[in-house]
Amino acid sequence: MSVNLKKLRVKPKKFINPTSCAIEMTSLLNCWSSLTIDDSRCANSAKALMLCVQKTNVAVKPKNNINYHLSRLGKQVFGK
Repeated sequence: MSVNLKKLRVKPKKFINPTSCAIEMTSLLNCWSSLTIDDSRCANSAKALMLCVQKTNVAVKPKNNINYHLSRLGKQVFGK
């Protein structure tokens, strides 16, 4: 049984993570849609969103490089 190494691919699962500030953002957008953007009554929603964004630490996920290494090994195995 032979395995074609050129077709080996590892594809990561795609997950959509909801943002942690979605509630605050929705609240602010609802306030703006019911009133105007410059209305002072939306200031509390804007402050809550700004505080949430400042508290959120966005960690950069390291890029998975297994496909790169598989292609390099394929070149060494097949000599292309």
